[in-house]
Amino acid sequence: MTFIRKFSITNILLFASLFLTVESCGPKSDEEYLKAEQKELQEKLESNQVLFYKLFKIVFRTQAAGKTANIPNASHLYKVSDQILSLTDTTQKQQITVSFEDMMLAYKEYAELQDFALKTDEDLYPTLLETFYQIQLPQTQSIGATNYASMFGWNNNLEHGFLGSLQTSARRTELALYETSRINTTQEKNPERRCLYRMQRGLVWTTENFPYLSEQELTQNQQWLDTEGKSYSYTFLASVLPTGTNDQVYQYVHGLNLICRGLARIKMERDDKKDLALQDFEAFLADANSIGLNNELVWLIATYVALERKDNETALKNLRLLEKSPIFSEEDHKMIQAGIAYLEAKNKGDAFALVSEKAFMSKLAVQYFISQLKKVDWKKHVGSRPEVKTMIHYNEALQQQLQKVENTASLDNLKKEGSGLLDKAKKAVQ
Repeated sequence: MTFIRKFSITNILLFASLFLTVESCGPKSDEEYLKAEQKELQEKLESNQVLFYKLFKIVFRTQAAGKTANIPNASHLYKVSDQILSLTDTTQKQQITVSFEDMMLAYKEYAELQDFALKTDEDLYPTLLETFYQIQLPQTQSIGATNYASMFGWNNNLEHGFLGSLQTSARRTELALYETSRINTTQEKNPERRCLYRMQRGLVWTTENFPYLSEQELTQNQQWLDTEGKSYSYTFLASVLPTGTNDQVYQYVHGLNLICRGLARIKMERDDKKDLALQDFEAFLADANSIGLNNELVWLIATYVALERKDNETALKNLRLLEKSPIFSEEDHKMIQAGIAYLEAKNKGDAFALVSEKAFMSKLAVQYFISQLKKVDWKKHVGSRPEVKTMIHYNEALQQQLQKVENTASLDNLKKEGSGLLDKAKKAVQ
Protein backbone atom coordinates (compact mmCIF):
# COMPACT_ATOMS: atom_id res chain seq x y z
CA MET A 1 0.00 0.00 0.00
CA THR A 2 2.87 2.31 0.79
CA PHE A 3 4.39 1.69 -2.65
CA ILE A 4 1.02 2.31 -4.35
CA ARG A 5 0.53 5.50 -2.33
CA LYS A 6 4.03 6.76 -3.26
CA PHE A 7 3.50 5.79 -6.89
CA SER A 8 0.21 7.69 -6.99
CA ILE A 9 1.68 10.79 -5.43
CA THR A 10 4.61 10.68 -7.86
CA ASN A 11 2.26 10.41 -10.82
CA ILE A 12 0.12 13.25 -9.52
CA LEU A 13 3.21 15.46 -9.21
CA LEU A 14 4.39 14.49 -12.69
CA PHE A 15 0.95 15.20 -14.14
CA ALA A 16 0.81 18.57 -12.39
CA SER A 17 4.28 19.43 -13.70
CA LEU A 18 3.31 18.44 -17.23
CA PHE A 19 0.11 20.47 -17.00
CA LEU A 20 1.97 23.57 -15.85
CA THR A 21 4.56 23.11 -18.60
CA VAL A 22 1.86 22.90 -21.26
CA GLU A 23 0.10 25.93 -19.80
CA SER A 24 3.31 27.97 -19.78
CA CYS A 25 3.92 27.12 -23.45
CA GLY A 26 0.51 28.43 -24.46
CA PRO A 27 -0.14 31.69 -26.31
CA LYS A 28 1.35 34.77 -24.66
CA SER A 29 -0.89 37.56 -23.49
CA ASP A 30 -0.56 41.12 -24.77
CA GLU A 31 0.87 42.05 -21.38
CA GLU A 32 3.63 39.45 -21.70
CA TYR A 33 4.52 40.67 -25.17
CA LEU A 34 4.59 44.25 -23.88
CA LYS A 35 6.99 43.37 -21.07
CA ALA A 36 9.28 41.52 -23.47
CA GLU A 37 9.31 44.49 -25.87
CA GLN A 38 9.96 46.97 -23.06
CA LYS A 39 12.99 44.94 -22.01
CA GLU A 40 14.32 44.74 -25.58
CA LEU A 41 13.73 48.45 -26.14
CA GLN A 42 15.64 49.33 -22.97
CA GLU A 43 18.58 47.26 -24.20
CA LYS A 44 18.62 49.22 -27.47
CA LEU A 45 18.49 52.51 -25.57
CA GLU A 46 21.60 51.46 -23.64
CA SER A 47 23.72 50.69 -26.71
CA ASN A 48 27.09 52.40 -27.19
CA GLN A 49 25.77 54.29 -30.19
CA VAL A 50 22.92 55.80 -28.18
CA LEU A 51 24.92 56.51 -25.01
CA PHE A 52 27.81 58.18 -26.85
CA TYR A 53 25.30 60.37 -28.71
CA LYS A 54 23.45 61.11 -25.47
CA LEU A 55 26.67 62.06 -23.66
CA PHE A 56 27.59 64.55 -26.38
CA LYS A 57 24.16 66.13 -25.98
CA ILE A 58 24.60 66.34 -22.21
CA VAL A 59 28.05 67.89 -22.64
CA PHE A 60 26.63 70.53 -24.93
CA ARG A 61 23.58 71.22 -22.77
CA THR A 62 25.68 71.77 -19.64
CA GLN A 63 27.28 74.77 -21.33
CA ALA A 64 24.08 76.76 -20.86
CA ALA A 65 23.87 75.81 -17.20
CA GLY A 66 27.14 77.44 -16.14
CA LYS A 67 30.63 76.12 -15.41
CA THR A 68 29.49 74.44 -12.19
CA ALA A 69 27.45 72.01 -14.32
CA ASN A 70 30.45 70.92 -16.39
CA ILE A 71 31.19 67.20 -16.36
CA PRO A 72 34.54 66.32 -14.74
CA ASN A 73 37.14 64.40 -16.78
CA ALA A 74 35.47 65.24 -20.10
CA SER A 75 37.89 67.79 -21.58
CA HIS A 76 38.09 66.08 -24.99
CA LEU A 77 34.32 65.70 -25.17
CA TYR A 78 33.99 69.45 -24.62
CA LYS A 79 36.77 70.13 -27.11
CA VAL A 80 35.15 68.04 -29.84
CA SER A 81 31.74 69.53 -29.05
CA ASP A 82 33.15 73.04 -29.57
CA GLN A 83 34.82 71.93 -32.81
CA ILE A 84 31.56 70.45 -34.09
CA LEU A 85 29.79 73.71 -33.24
CA SER A 86 32.44 75.58 -35.25
CA LEU A 87 31.63 73.35 -38.23
CA THR A 88 28.13 74.85 -38.30
CA ASP A 89 29.45 78.41 -38.69
CA THR A 90 29.39 79.09 -42.42
CA THR A 91 31.09 82.45 -41.90
CA GLN A 92 34.34 80.79 -40.81
CA LYS A 93 37.11 81.60 -43.28
CA GLN A 94 39.37 78.79 -42.09
CA GLN A 95 38.10 75.22 -42.46
CA ILE A 96 37.57 73.61 -39.05
CA THR A 97 38.22 69.89 -38.77
CA VAL A 98 37.75 67.36 -36.00
CA SER A 99 40.74 65.03 -35.88
CA PHE A 100 40.38 61.28 -35.62
CA GLU A 101 42.66 61.32 -32.58
CA ASP A 102 40.42 63.83 -30.76
CA MET A 103 37.38 61.69 -31.50
CA MET A 104 39.08 58.59 -30.11
CA LEU A 105 40.18 60.47 -26.99
CA ALA A 106 36.60 61.66 -26.57
CA TYR A 107 35.46 58.04 -26.94
CA LYS A 108 37.93 57.01 -24.25
CA GLU A 109 36.34 59.59 -21.92
CA TYR A 110 32.92 58.24 -22.86
CA ALA A 111 34.07 54.72 -21.89
CA GLU A 112 34.98 56.05 -18.45
CA LEU A 113 31.74 58.05 -18.18
CA GLN A 114 29.44 55.34 -19.57
CA ASP A 115 27.68 54.81 -16.25
CA PHE A 116 27.13 58.56 -15.94
CA ALA A 117 25.67 58.66 -19.46
CA LEU A 118 23.37 55.76 -18.64
CA LYS A 119 21.98 57.19 -15.39
CA THR A 120 21.85 60.91 -16.18
CA ASP A 121 18.64 62.52 -17.41
CA GLU A 122 19.69 64.94 -20.14
CA ASP A 123 16.49 66.92 -19.66
CA LEU A 124 17.73 68.17 -16.29
CA TYR A 125 19.80 70.64 -18.31
CA PRO A 126 18.66 73.49 -20.61
CA THR A 127 17.46 72.41 -24.04
CA LEU A 128 19.81 72.41 -27.02
CA LEU A 129 17.91 75.36 -28.45
CA GLU A 130 18.41 77.38 -25.26
CA THR A 131 22.10 76.45 -25.34
CA PHE A 132 22.53 77.55 -28.96
CA TYR A 133 20.67 80.78 -28.23
CA GLN A 134 22.85 81.54 -25.22
CA ILE A 135 26.06 80.86 -27.15
CA GLN A 136 24.94 83.08 -30.03
CA LEU A 137 23.32 85.65 -27.73
CA PRO A 138 24.26 89.24 -28.59
CA GLN A 139 25.62 91.13 -25.60
CA THR A 140 22.88 93.73 -26.00
CA GLN A 141 20.10 91.12 -25.82
CA SER A 142 18.27 91.32 -22.52
CA ILE A 143 15.87 88.36 -22.72
CA GLY A 144 17.14 85.12 -21.17
CA ALA A 145 17.51 81.86 -23.09
CA THR A 146 14.72 80.10 -21.18
CA ASN A 147 12.30 83.00 -21.67
CA TYR A 148 13.23 83.13 -25.34
CA ALA A 149 12.44 79.44 -25.86
CA SER A 150 9.16 79.65 -23.96
CA MET A 151 8.02 82.51 -26.20
CA PHE A 152 7.21 80.02 -28.95
CA GLY A 153 6.46 76.98 -26.80
CA TRP A 154 9.82 75.23 -27.13
CA ASN A 155 10.40 72.53 -24.51
CA ASN A 156 12.09 69.15 -24.08
CA ASN A 157 9.24 67.27 -25.73
CA LEU A 158 9.27 69.45 -28.85
CA GLU A 159 13.05 69.16 -29.08
CA HIS A 160 13.02 65.36 -28.79
CA GLY A 161 10.19 65.14 -31.32
CA PHE A 162 12.02 67.47 -33.71
CA LEU A 163 15.32 65.57 -33.41
CA GLY A 164 13.46 62.24 -33.62
CA SER A 165 12.04 63.32 -36.99
CA LEU A 166 15.50 64.25 -38.25
CA GLN A 167 16.89 60.88 -37.13
CA THR A 168 13.96 58.99 -38.66
CA SER A 169 14.26 60.70 -42.04
CA ALA A 170 18.01 59.92 -42.01
CA ARG A 171 17.24 56.29 -41.02
CA ARG A 172 19.30 56.44 -37.84
CA THR A 173 17.02 53.93 -36.19
CA GLU A 174 18.50 53.60 -32.69
CA LEU A 175 18.80 57.36 -32.29
CA ALA A 176 15.21 57.80 -33.51
CA LEU A 177 14.15 55.24 -30.89
CA TYR A 178 16.05 57.17 -28.22
CA GLU A 179 14.68 60.61 -29.10
CA THR A 180 11.05 59.50 -29.41
CA SER A 181 11.29 57.43 -26.21
CA ARG A 182 12.41 60.57 -24.36
CA ILE A 183 9.11 62.33 -25.15
CA ASN A 184 6.96 62.56 -22.01
CA THR A 185 3.40 62.46 -23.38
CA THR A 186 1.81 62.40 -19.92
CA GLN A 187 3.30 65.81 -19.14
CA GLU A 188 2.57 67.34 -22.54
CA LYS A 189 -0.16 69.94 -22.06
CA ASN A 190 -0.77 70.65 -25.75
CA PRO A 191 -3.22 67.98 -27.03
CA GLU A 192 -2.24 68.44 -30.69
CA ARG A 193 1.44 67.94 -29.93
CA ARG A 194 0.68 64.95 -27.71
CA CYS A 195 -1.29 63.38 -30.56
CA LEU A 196 1.61 63.95 -32.97
CA TYR A 197 4.20 62.58 -30.54
CA ARG A 198 2.23 59.39 -29.97
CA MET A 199 1.79 58.85 -33.69
CA GLN A 200 5.47 59.57 -34.32
CA ARG A 201 6.59 57.16 -31.60
CA GLY A 202 4.10 54.53 -32.69
CA LEU A 203 5.46 54.61 -36.26
CA VAL A 204 9.08 54.37 -35.05
CA TRP A 205 8.22 51.45 -32.76
CA THR A 206 6.38 49.64 -35.56
CA THR A 207 9.30 50.17 -37.93
CA GLU A 208 11.74 48.78 -35.36
CA ASN A 209 9.54 45.76 -34.59
CA PHE A 210 7.94 46.77 -31.30
CA PRO A 211 4.33 46.25 -32.45
CA TYR A 212 2.74 45.76 -29.02
CA LEU A 213 4.24 48.96 -27.65
CA SER A 214 3.12 50.72 -30.81
CA GLU A 215 -0.42 49.37 -30.61
CA GLN A 216 -0.74 50.48 -26.99
CA GLU A 217 0.49 54.00 -27.81
CA LEU A 218 -1.68 54.40 -30.89
CA THR A 219 -4.78 53.02 -29.17
CA GLN A 220 -4.42 55.70 -26.49
CA ASN A 221 -4.14 58.22 -29.32
CA GLN A 222 -7.19 56.79 -31.06
CA GLN A 223 -9.25 57.13 -27.89
CA TRP A 224 -8.46 60.86 -27.79
CA LEU A 225 -9.10 61.29 -31.52
CA ASP A 226 -12.49 59.56 -31.23
CA THR A 227 -13.58 61.87 -28.39
CA GLU A 228 -11.94 65.25 -27.64
CA GLY A 229 -9.99 65.27 -30.90
CA LYS A 230 -13.17 65.65 -32.95
CA SER A 231 -13.78 69.20 -31.75
CA TYR A 232 -10.15 70.26 -31.28
CA SER A 233 -8.90 73.25 -33.29
CA TYR A 234 -5.75 72.13 -35.11
CA THR A 235 -3.14 74.80 -35.83
CA PHE A 236 0.33 73.38 -36.54
CA LEU A 237 -1.03 70.41 -38.47
CA ALA A 238 -3.14 72.70 -40.62
CA SER A 239 0.05 74.38 -41.81
CA VAL A 240 1.92 71.22 -42.81
CA LEU A 241 -0.72 68.75 -44.03
CA PRO A 242 -2.12 68.65 -47.58
CA THR A 243 -5.63 69.48 -46.42
CA GLY A 244 -7.80 72.55 -45.90
CA THR A 245 -10.46 72.86 -43.22
CA ASN A 246 -10.13 71.83 -39.60
CA ASP A 247 -12.48 68.89 -40.21
CA GLN A 248 -10.29 67.71 -43.08
CA VAL A 249 -7.17 67.95 -40.91
CA TYR A 250 -8.92 65.88 -38.26
CA GLN A 251 -9.97 63.18 -40.75
CA TYR A 252 -6.43 63.03 -42.13
CA VAL A 253 -4.81 62.64 -38.69
CA HIS A 254 -7.49 60.16 -37.62
CA GLY A 255 -6.77 58.08 -40.70
CA LEU A 256 -2.98 58.19 -40.31
CA ASN A 257 -3.25 56.95 -36.74
CA LEU A 258 -5.42 54.05 -37.91
CA ILE A 259 -2.83 53.10 -40.54
CA CYS A 260 0.02 53.17 -38.03
CA ARG A 261 -1.95 50.95 -35.64
CA GLY A 262 -2.97 48.60 -38.44
CA LEU A 263 0.66 48.17 -39.51
CA ALA A 264 1.62 47.35 -35.91
CA ARG A 265 -1.14 44.74 -35.70
CA ILE A 266 -0.08 43.07 -38.96
CA LYS A 267 3.40 42.57 -37.52
CA MET A 268 2.01 40.57 -34.61
CA GLU A 269 1.24 37.61 -36.89
CA ARG A 270 -2.00 36.72 -35.08
CA ASP A 271 -5.34 36.13 -36.76
CA ASP A 272 -7.26 38.19 -34.19
CA LYS A 273 -4.88 41.14 -34.65
CA LYS A 274 -5.00 40.77 -38.42
CA ASP A 275 -8.79 41.15 -38.30
CA LEU A 276 -8.40 44.29 -36.19
CA ALA A 277 -5.80 45.64 -38.64
CA LEU A 278 -8.24 45.14 -41.51
CA GLN A 279 -10.83 47.13 -39.58
CA ASP A 280 -8.31 49.93 -39.06
CA PHE A 281 -7.45 50.01 -42.76
CA GLU A 282 -11.08 50.08 -43.86
CA ALA A 283 -11.75 52.94 -41.43
CA PHE A 284 -8.75 54.81 -42.90
CA LEU A 285 -10.10 54.38 -46.43
CA ALA A 286 -13.41 55.84 -45.25
CA ASP A 287 -11.54 58.87 -43.81
CA ALA A 288 -9.51 59.26 -46.99
CA ASN A 289 -12.63 59.10 -49.16
CA SER A 290 -14.38 61.73 -47.04
CA ILE A 291 -11.65 64.31 -47.72
CA GLY A 292 -10.81 63.23 -51.28
CA LEU A 293 -7.35 61.93 -50.40
CA ASN A 294 -5.74 60.02 -53.27
CA ASN A 295 -2.06 59.09 -52.88
CA GLU A 296 0.36 56.17 -52.47
CA LEU A 297 -0.80 55.42 -48.96
CA VAL A 298 -4.42 55.15 -50.07
CA TRP A 299 -3.50 52.91 -53.02
CA LEU A 300 -1.37 50.64 -50.84
CA ILE A 301 -4.02 50.18 -48.15
CA ALA A 302 -6.73 49.75 -50.77
CA THR A 303 -4.64 47.01 -52.41
CA TYR A 304 -4.30 45.13 -49.13
CA VAL A 305 -7.99 45.41 -48.24
CA ALA A 306 -9.05 44.37 -51.74
CA LEU A 307 -6.85 41.26 -51.66
CA GLU A 308 -8.15 40.33 -48.23
CA ARG A 309 -11.70 40.72 -49.56
CA LYS A 310 -10.82 38.71 -52.72
CA ASP A 311 -11.50 41.76 -54.90
CA ASN A 312 -8.66 41.27 -57.41
CA GLU A 313 -9.93 43.88 -59.85
CA THR A 314 -9.67 46.69 -57.29
CA ALA A 315 -6.30 45.36 -56.12
CA LEU A 316 -4.95 45.39 -59.68
CA LYS A 317 -6.19 48.95 -60.25
CA ASN A 318 -4.34 50.24 -57.16
CA LEU A 319 -1.18 48.25 -57.86
CA ARG A 320 -0.96 49.91 -61.26
CA LEU A 321 -1.14 53.30 -59.55
CA LEU A 322 1.63 52.26 -57.14
CA GLU A 323 3.74 51.09 -60.05
CA LYS A 324 3.88 54.64 -61.42
CA SER A 325 4.94 56.22 -58.11
CA PRO A 326 8.49 57.67 -57.98
CA ILE A 327 8.87 57.36 -54.19
CA PHE A 328 9.52 53.60 -54.17
CA SER A 329 12.85 51.88 -54.84
CA GLU A 330 13.66 49.72 -57.84
CA GLU A 331 13.29 46.62 -55.67
CA ASP A 332 9.86 47.79 -54.48
CA HIS A 333 8.75 48.38 -58.05
CA LYS A 334 9.82 44.86 -59.02
CA MET A 335 7.64 43.42 -56.25
CA ILE A 336 4.71 45.59 -57.30
CA GLN A 337 5.14 44.53 -60.93
CA ALA A 338 5.30 40.88 -59.88
CA GLY A 339 2.01 41.31 -58.04
CA ILE A 340 0.44 42.85 -61.14
CA ALA A 341 1.69 39.98 -63.29
CA TYR A 342 0.25 37.38 -60.91
CA LEU A 343 -3.13 39.10 -60.82
CA GLU A 344 -3.26 39.53 -64.58
CA ALA A 345 -2.54 35.83 -64.89
CA LYS A 346 -5.35 35.24 -62.39
CA ASN A 347 -2.95 33.36 -60.12
CA LYS A 348 -4.82 34.55 -57.05
CA GLY A 349 -3.00 32.58 -54.40
CA ASP A 350 0.50 33.70 -55.37
CA ALA A 351 -0.54 37.33 -55.77
CA PHE A 352 -2.21 37.34 -52.38
CA ALA A 353 0.83 35.81 -50.69
CA LEU A 354 3.16 38.33 -52.32
CA VAL A 355 1.33 41.64 -52.07
CA SER A 356 -0.38 41.25 -48.70
CA GLU A 357 2.74 39.92 -46.97
CA LYS A 358 3.29 41.99 -43.84
CA ALA A 359 6.93 42.90 -44.49
CA PHE A 360 6.09 44.18 -47.97
CA MET A 361 3.12 46.16 -46.68
CA SER A 362 5.10 47.71 -43.84
CA LYS A 363 8.09 48.51 -46.02
CA LEU A 364 6.08 50.43 -48.60
CA ALA A 365 4.04 52.27 -45.96
CA VAL A 366 7.14 53.27 -44.00
CA GLN A 367 8.84 54.31 -47.25
CA TYR A 368 5.91 56.62 -47.88
CA PHE A 369 6.12 58.17 -44.40
CA ILE A 370 9.89 58.65 -44.76
CA SER A 371 9.43 60.33 -48.13
CA GLN A 372 6.93 62.75 -46.59
CA LEU A 373 9.24 63.52 -43.65
CA LYS A 374 12.05 64.41 -46.05
CA LYS A 375 9.76 66.89 -47.78
CA VAL A 376 9.18 68.84 -44.58
CA ASP A 377 11.09 72.11 -44.49
CA TRP A 378 11.90 72.10 -40.79
CA LYS A 379 13.58 75.50 -41.01
CA LYS A 380 10.31 76.90 -42.33
CA HIS A 381 7.96 75.22 -39.86
CA VAL A 382 10.01 75.84 -36.71
CA GLY A 383 10.81 79.34 -37.83
CA SER A 384 13.73 81.12 -39.41
CA ARG A 385 15.48 81.46 -36.05
CA PRO A 386 19.24 81.05 -36.45
CA GLU A 387 19.39 78.83 -33.34
CA VAL A 388 17.10 76.25 -34.96
CA LYS A 389 19.10 76.27 -38.17
CA THR A 390 22.28 75.84 -36.14
CA MET A 391 20.75 72.90 -34.30
CA ILE A 392 19.95 71.17 -37.60
CA HIS A 393 23.50 71.74 -38.84
CA TYR A 394 24.97 70.69 -35.49
CA ASN A 395 23.00 67.43 -35.52
CA GLU A 396 24.29 66.58 -38.99
CA ALA A 397 27.88 67.50 -38.10
CA LEU A 398 27.68 65.47 -34.89
CA GLN A 399 26.41 62.41 -36.79
CA GLN A 400 29.30 62.65 -39.24
CA GLN A 401 31.82 62.68 -36.38
CA LEU A 402 30.11 59.84 -34.51
CA GLN A 403 30.22 57.82 -37.72
CA LYS A 404 34.00 58.08 -37.66
CA VAL A 405 34.05 56.24 -34.33
CA GLU A 406 31.52 53.64 -35.49
CA ASN A 407 33.65 52.99 -38.59
CA THR A 408 36.63 52.07 -36.40
CA ALA A 409 34.76 49.27 -34.67
CA SER A 410 36.88 46.65 -36.43
CA LEU A 411 40.65 46.40 -36.66
CA ASP A 412 40.38 46.05 -40.44
CA ASN A 413 38.80 49.49 -40.72
CA LEU A 414 41.52 51.00 -38.59
CA LYS A 415 44.19 49.41 -40.77
CA LYS A 416 42.69 51.03 -43.84
CA GLU A 417 43.41 54.43 -42.29
CA GLY A 418 47.11 53.68 -42.03
CA SER A 419 49.48 52.38 -39.36
CA GLY A 420 50.12 55.82 -37.88
CA LEU A 421 46.43 56.42 -37.26
CA LEU A 422 46.10 52.91 -35.86
CA ASP A 423 48.85 53.60 -33.33
CA LYS A 424 47.14 56.82 -32.29
CA ALA A 425 43.81 55.05 -31.87
CA LYS A 426 45.34 52.25 -29.83
CA LYS A 427 47.10 54.77 -27.61
CA ALA A 428 43.92 56.79 -27.18
CA VAL A 429 41.80 53.91 -25.96
CA GLN A 430 44.42 52.28 -23.72
